[in-house]
Amino acid sequence: MRLYAPDIFTDFICSGSDCKDNCCTVGWDIEIDDKTLAFYKSLDSDLGKRLVSNIYEEDGCHYMGQEGGCPFMNENGLCSVQLEYGEEHISDICREHPRFYEWFGDYKEAGVGLSCEKAAQMLVEHPAPILFTERQTDEEPDDLEFDEKLLNAVKKLRDRLIEILQNRGFSVKERLGILLCACDDIQQAVDTEDCGRLKQLSGMLSIEGFLLEIVNEAECDKSVKKSEAYESILEIFMQMEYIRPELKENFSYAKENLDGILSSEKRFDKSYGDDRFELEHIAVYFIFRYLIKAVRDFDIEGRIYSALICTVMIRLLFMAEFHKNGRLPEKEIRALLIKEFSKEIEYSAENMEMLYGFIYEDGTLFDSLKTIIFGED
Repeated sequence: MRLYAPDIFTDFICSGSDCKDNCCTVGWDIEIDDKTLAFYKSLDSDLGKRLVSNIYEEDGCHYMGQEGGCPFMNENGLCSVQLEYGEEHISDICREHPRFYEWFGDYKEAGVGLSCEKAAQMLVEHPAPILFTERQTDEEPDDLEFDEKLLNAVKKLRDRLIEILQNRGFSVKERLGILLCACDDIQQAVDTEDCGRLKQLSGMLSIEGFLLEIVNEAECDKSVKKSEAYESILEIFMQMEYIRPELKENFSYAKENLDGILSSEKRFDKSYGDDRFELEHIAVYFIFRYLIKAVRDFDIEGRIYSALICTVMIRLLFMAEFHKNGRLPEKEIRALLIKEFSKEIEYSAENMEMLYGFIYEDGTLFDSLKTIIFGED
């Protein structure tokens, strides 16, 4: 098996009981794989009986209910199941989280999700562009069907988009704008499964002069105000369901103080300065993690738009903190906001479904994003 992953994946080590927001306390119901369930059912112990009694079945899958947090986490913040029976006997998702994977025959991709406190900290402390490497592993290929030609074309295109996002000769906004402007042509090629056209687009997007042309010719709809553009997107985030109230309160503050926040945007950008690589990393994360799924569902447009929305909304959260406190939020605060956004939005199937619905149904979204990215401050 060939494993392709970012350098952050290789360096990641769970901080365990030192984590201030242990994923075992969130309250997510955890899927229990068949092998782990069979082991739990084979146990003739009080712990084994407690494990089985906490598992329920839904739509053919088994889950461990964890309202208020995992009932098997001890007073030291450690997993009593792992302590008693070893790491090999906790569920796959407990062992692997926040790592994620995609499989295509003898090719596998991996990364680390930003819903994890440690992963978000690593991101804000990583000033260099994220590197991706490939290595061999001792795993059997999977047997899920896919179009190999389309996989190679989408991978090549994604590499090009990541190169653009990491091209620091352009501002972060300009890099996001290039992806926005290229999105429609890319989706048309995917709709027709035209791998040749995808390769052609990848080649065009590697030409610096072509990228400059996109930036220089980008014009916003003057009838769309930046505040109105943000408000249309904020409205969706205000309708979402949240595990804890803090992030929704942050969005509410941003909505109520939007004019003041936007009036301080230039001062924010000046203060943010060299740390803007964080936004680059966030956009790269979403493009790397989700664009490859288009090989199976053909939805590139939704993946690019959601990556752009998530990046600009995290930036807005940073700007709101800057406006509220009169100074740039510390790295620890920015990492916390990134982690909370990922946990509450990206890791919520219901909230992401709402976001994708907005992307597909809002006919003004392209103009809204273009105004946010290219509009005057």
